[in-house]
Amino acid sequence: MFFFRTLILGLAIFMLGVPAQLQIRFAQASEFVEFMSAEFVIEPSPFKVRLAKKQGITLESKIVPSIPLQGSLYVPDGSGPFPAVILLHGCAGVEIWNTQWSERLVSWGYAVLNVDSFTPRGIKYICDGSDIGTASPRGRALDAFGARNYLTSLDSIDPNRIAVMGMSIGGTSVFKVIEEAASTGASTTPFPAAIALYPLCSPIRMPVTPILIMMGSKDQWMSSDSCTAYMDAQPTPNEISVVVFEGAHHLFDVEGIDVEEMGLKLRYDAEAANTANELIRSFLAKHLSTAQ
Repeated sequence: MFFFRTLILGLAIFMLGVPAQLQIRFAQASEFVEFMSAEFVIEPSPFKVRLAKKQGITLESKIVPSIPLQGSLYVPDGSGPFPAVILLHGCAGVEIWNTQWSERLVSWGYAVLNVDSFTPRGIKYICDGSDIGTASPRGRALDAFGARNYLTSLDSIDPNRIAVMGMSIGGTSVFKVIEEAASTGASTTPFPAAIALYPLCSPIRMPVTPILIMMGSKDQWMSSDSCTAYMDAQPTPNEISVVVFEGAHHLFDVEGIDVEEMGLKLRYDAEAANTANELIRSFLAKHLSTAQ
C-alpha cells in the first residue's frame, strides 16, 4: 500500500512538475558540504547470544559501513554557536519543501543541513516504488546521524542542540532515527528533538526522543489513523505529540502546491501550515533551548 501511494505521488510530481510560482530563489546563501553517513556497530541481543551459545555458536558484532553523502548547509548571520535542524527530504529528493523550510528555520535562528540522500547513491526519486536500496528509511537514519557528526565538528554549531526533521518518507526515516537510538547496542545518542510531517508511522521501542508528528485528515498517501492509534499506546516519559489537521492533504505545508492527479491531491493549506509553523517553532524552542 505504501509503494502504491508513493507511486501516485511520484507520477503527480513527475508529470506536472514544480509549478512556476514555486521555483523561488532562497535569499540565504548555502554551502555545499560533503560528509559520511554514520557507521553503526550493532551488537547481538542478549537473547540471541544465549541461544547461539547453546548451539555452540559465537555471534559477532555487525558493522554497517558508512557511505559518502552531500548536502547544503545554511547558517544564520552572526557568530553562533547556533542550534541546528537536519532536514530529510521526501521521495523526489531535495525540492521546494527543503527550500521553504530552510528559509523559515534560518529566519528563526537555526542552522539547517539539507541531507541529499539520493544523489550520492545515484537515485533521482523513489516515488515510483523503485528499489531504494541503502536509501531505505533505516539507511537514511544513518545519514541523519552522519549529518549530526558533521555538524558537531563545526564551531558555528552547538553540538547539544541539533534536531532532525523529515517529510513523507523522510518523516518515516525520522522514526528509524529514533528507533536506532533506542535499540540495544546502537552506537549513538538520541537527538533532543524530532519532527515528522505526514510520515508512515512505524513502531518504536520505548521512544527516547521527544517527537512532534503532523498529518492531514485528508492525506491520501499517509493515513493519520496509524499514527494516532500507535503513538497513543507508546510507553515513554518523552513528549509525543500527534497533530491532525482537519481537511488538510499531503504537502499541506508547501506554499503554492495545488495539484490533482488520478483523483489524489497535493494541496497547500494556509491555516494548517500557519498553525504547524507555530507549533514547530515552539517545539524546537522548548527542546533545543533546554538540551544539555
